Formats: sequence, structure tokens, C-alpha cells
Amino acid sequence: MRRFSYILFLIVLILAGCFAQQKPISQVHLSWSEDPQTTMSITWQSARPLSNPVVQYGEGKTLSQTAVARRIRYAQETGPLYQVTLRNLKPGTTYSYRVGDPNRGWSEVYTLRTAPATPPARFVFTAFADHGVTDPAAQNVRRVLAGEKPAFHIIMGDLSYANGNQPIWDQWFELIEPLTSQVPFMAVPGNHEDERDIRFATYLARFALPHKELYYRFDYGQARFIMFNSQDFRDAEQLRWFEKELSEARRDPTVRWVIVSMHHPLYSSTVRRLNDTARIEVLQPIFDRYRPDLVLLGHHHNYERTYPLIGMKPVSKHPSRYRKGQGVIYVTSGGGGKSLYDQTPEQPAFTAKREKCYQYLRVTVSDRSLLVECYRTEDNSLLDRFEIVR
Repeated sequence: MRRFSYILFLIVLILAGCFAQQKPISQVHLSWSEDPQTTMSITWQSARPLSNPVVQYGEGKTLSQTAVARRIRYAQETGPLYQVTLRNLKPGTTYSYRVGDPNRGWSEVYTLRTAPATPPARFVFTAFADHGVTDPAAQNVRRVLAGEKPAFHIIMGDLSYANGNQPIWDQWFELIEPLTSQVPFMAVPGNHEDERDIRFATYLARFALPHKELYYRFDYGQARFIMFNSQDFRDAEQLRWFEKELSEARRDPTVRWVIVSMHHPLYSSTVRRLNDTARIEVLQPIFDRYRPDLVLLGHHHNYERTYPLIGMKPVSKHPSRYRKGQGVIYVTSGGGGKSLYDQTPEQPAFTAKREKCYQYLRVTVSDRSLLVECYRTEDNSLLDRFEIVR
């Protein structure tokens, strides 16, 4: 009898632990689906359906306003998803917020900040790609949070590596929540978001992003960010949109910097991958024509940065300082957290810096320059630093 009672006690403890680990509100993440100056989108998941899903928010430390959220459904969901876009916010303002249900419980109280109306003298954003649910992935989140809090974070594809296994998406959103509950998270899809049979259904359901969501643009300060879906790089509608956006950005006198983010690199010294001839054929003429100032990439799990290129030819071999418009600088930061890839013994002529390691990017944008720094995740040491000047 004692043995039975002990076993029963253990079962109760295990079940209690499982329920304790299941937070009523989880996976809170911010993004922009509309104007970054006056709106903010918030997405989260709950352990069970909410009868009155809302966001309470207000300037400073107040929670004086309420916005009603909507339920987001998709066939493979693991739990109820909710999403809301806060509108009519003040530019350059910090707000407190919490999400949940007055009857079912609340998340922690977090803060968010809108983009400023007047272009800031400088701002910082961070980026990486190929993240996953690993110890280095979690460490990268801590590194980004520990430094200067970025205005937003960009992830250039291959987010969770769920590959259709939806609970892994849950794990990944919980892993990034310390960052994404405070900092807008702007994603672009990679090949692992193109899940078998459902394609981008999970990505589209779990993120709130502008325009088509698979490709879009947003402005922050005097920089324009153009997010391209390189998984569907031959899509005619997207290519027309991409050229139009690049052309308009180059003609717009208020746009000082044009930054493109996508998943697949054109040029690479990663073993067994090397240069992507198919994407070079389609995209290189576009890049050469409009010369965006910076192209951020992933897919290859290492770090590799080119000189300013026209085609595959470097137009400057300076190690760290370049003039705007000289050529296109491609930066692959695919060391977000998944296993690392080897690079060829010989460094190609188009490559300025490369290393096989986990890493993240910190980009400082000002009126006169783009300063790009890459830090190793393991010890936060500086791997690479270069500047593009006007």
C-alpha cells in the first residue's frame, strides 16, 4: 500500500510540474504590420481559449487603454493564437503593455517603443539568421539583449527549424520571447519556413508583418528596409515589386539608406554550396542596377562578408571603409544557432572577411554612415567591423 501511495505521489508531482510549466500566456512577440511610428502589432499564444482577449497598454508605466485582440487560426495550430495592432500611438514614445484576459490571467508587463517621427541622429538594429532551438540560439538572444537595446531585430530566414513539427515553433517563440516581447521582430522567410504540404502557413499565421508578409518593406528613420522572399525568387509578381521598391527608394530624397534582407546568398565560400548560380542569374542584375547599400543574408551557417561588388568583381579592396554606391556589400550572418558549416580552404577574391562561428550583427545607422559590427556569440568578441559612408 505504501509503495502504491508513493507511486501515486510521484505521478501527482510530475503532472503538477507539467501544468506549472505551461504558462497561461506565452510566446509574446512584437512586430510592425503598419506604420512603425504610430502602430505596433502584438501576437501571443494562450494555454486555452480566451473569452475576452485584450491588450492593456498606456504611456510610461500606465495601463489605461484597452485593445481587443482577434483569434488567428490555422489548421496545424497547437493552441489559441491572438493578434492585435495598436494604432494611433505617439511616435518615439515608450508604452507599457500586457496581454491576456481579465478572467484567465495576464502576461508580465512589458514595454515597447514606437519609431520616432523625426529621423533620429542614430539608431541601432540587430540581426542574425538560421536560429533554431539550441543553446547557442538562446545565448544569441541573451547577447542581443545584454548590449544596447536595439530599435528592432531582423532575422533573415530559417527561424525555428520546426519543419512542420508545430511544438518546435512553440519552443522557439518561447526561447525568443525575452527579446521579442520588448523589441519588434521583423522576419523574412527561409527554406525551412516553406514547410511540407502547408508551405508558409505557420509563418503567415504566427507573424504580423506588412504587405504580403512574405515580402514587404518598412521605414525607420531615414533607412528603408526591403524584405525579399528568396525562397520564391523567381516569382514574377514579387520581382516586379522588388524592382519597383528599389527604384522608388533610390529616387526618394528622404531615404538615406537602402537595406535588403533575404535568406539565400548569391556568393559564398561555404563547402558544398558555393555560389548560387540560379539566384545570381535572376537577382544580380537587379542588385547591380540599384545598388542597395547593404544586403543581409543567412542560409549558410557561418559568417561571410564581401567587398563592394559589381557582379562578382570587387570595386574596392579596402578592409573596412567604403563609399556609398561603390558596389553592393553582401553580409551572410547564418550563425544564429544551428550547426555550423565549413568554408573552403581558400578565401575567394570577393570575400573581405569570413569565419565559421556563431555570431550576430549590430548595425548603427546615422545620417552620414552605416556601421556594421559582427560579434562572436561565444565570448562577444568583435569578429568584423566595417563602415559605409556618404
